[in-house]
This record gives sequence, structure tokens and C-alpha cells, in this order.
Amino acid sequence: FEDFANHNAFELLAKYGTTHLVFNDDIQGTASVVLAGVVAALKLIGGTLPDHKFLFLGAGEAGTGIAELIALEISKQTKAPIEESRKQIWLVDSK
Repeated sequence: FEDFANHNAFELLAKYGTTHLVFNDDIQGTASVVLAGVVAALKLIGGTLPDHKFLFLGAGEAGTGIAELIALEISKQTKAPIEESRKQIWLVDSK
């Protein structure tokens, strides 16, 4: 779906994501492209995703989607709870 307000988009994904095939391009599409870029960059510079901290300027749909996907991947790689992985990520917003 496209262009729902930030809080609505996340609520719709949570509500229908377990029973329907839903996709939000701002949240999930952007996040997958950014994560792919970060993983590719790590192959050039060395290290792993859990070795890094991440800071986002803006906590809109795209920023929060990217942050959550990075946290999920860190959690997958380290086998740590997602809450621990989120501690490596900061989002700064004006609101």
C-alpha cells in the first residue's frame, strides 16, 4: 500500500501482515534496498553488521523501517533478542 500516515502504515502491517500478503514500499521497500547496500559495503570495508552503530536523522516510515530491518538482521546474525539489537540504533527526529 502507498502513502498511509506513518502510524497507520505500521498498524496496517501489524494487523494484516499475519493473514494477508501486505507490503508498504516506504517501510519495507526502502529498508530492503538500504540493508542490501549496507551489506554490500561491509564486504568492501570489512566487519559485520553487529560491529556497527547506526544513527538516523528522521523517524518517518522509511527511517523506522530501515532501522527495524537492520535490527532484525543484527538479531538474526547474533542470535540476540531484537531488543538488544535495537540498542545499536538511534533515530533522531524533530517531533
